[in-house]
Amino acid sequence: MKHTQFFSDFLDEQVNLNQSRLNRLNTSVKAISEFLSQNLDSCTKVERQGSYALRTIIKPVKDVQEYDADVLLYMKYDRTWKPKDYISELYKRLQNNEVYAEKARRKTRCVVLDYADDFHLDIVPCVSSGKREQYICNYETNEFEQTDGTGYRDWFNGKNSVTHGNLKRVTRLLKYLRDHKGNFTAKSILLTTLIGNSVRVEDYEDNGDCFRAIPDSLKTVSNRINDFLARNPFMPTIYNPVLSTEDFTRHWDQRKYDNFRNLFNTYNDKINKAFNTEEHDESIEKWRDVFGENFGRKKGLKSDDGSSISIAVTPIKPYAK
Repeated sequence: MKHTQFFSDFLDEQVNLNQSRLNRLNTSVKAISEFLSQNLDSCTKVERQGSYALRTIIKPVKDVQEYDADVLLYMKYDRTWKPKDYISELYKRLQNNEVYAEKARRKTRCVVLDYADDFHLDIVPCVSSGKREQYICNYETNEFEQTDGTGYRDWFNGKNSVTHGNLKRVTRLLKYLRDHKGNFTAKSILLTTLIGNSVRVEDYEDNGDCFRAIPDSLKTVSNRINDFLARNPFMPTIYNPVLSTEDFTRHWDQRKYDNFRNLFNTYNDKINKAFNTEEHDESIEKWRDVFGENFGRKKGLKSDDGSSISIAVTPIKPYAK
């Protein structure tokens, strides 16, 4: 069974970044954007990046964990600067401010701001030499690395529009599955690309009929990714769809790929069985085998022993016999 409403509730209550956290993130990004525009001469603008830009960011599976968000800091190109100078200049400005000094730490391609017990914000300097190409900076190698965050965002948003907005919901669900199970690794950008690649040309032609609801979309995406993995026993190279020189599998090896491929096949099989099971309670239990015991339970409702209560735990018409 699909349980479309249960999926909506599960996303709202267990998966999506809660509004209070999102508000704090947006407020913090606005504040740092204003600070940099006023105190960093080379700053031209600050733009959301990654899951934050795509609206596929999820809250930590355990509330005590931090989550991360990325922004691109566009800086004017200076012929006299080396790549690492852009990161150094950003770090220096933050270190000279009493609000950000203790929060800031420098990493290879960004400066991180740690907001205590909640999230950390990666600020990634980005420059352009006057052409369309954009580059981020590697502090360790002192080299420029080409990027196209805006192009990737447009690519994924185009895919999402065909799926009636459900591609982003499926992305959050599969990221939750990765984090909830904790037994396979896949960088968010890699997983998101696999998900985006599952939308085909024919989906544009039939107006995304197999993406009409969240469960249908999940089944379609999962089946198509699993088919791709089944056709590739050896780790394939998965490139950035808008930047063919960038390999998203660079953080994998054959062992990690084998583990991902095998486990994804297992979860795909469970998704198909849960979707195809017609009996209400049995289907709920099978969906819980995928996403955990909180699926199909209404937050805030408690039984006498303090455990959560399911929204519906008995067959309802037209499924009741």
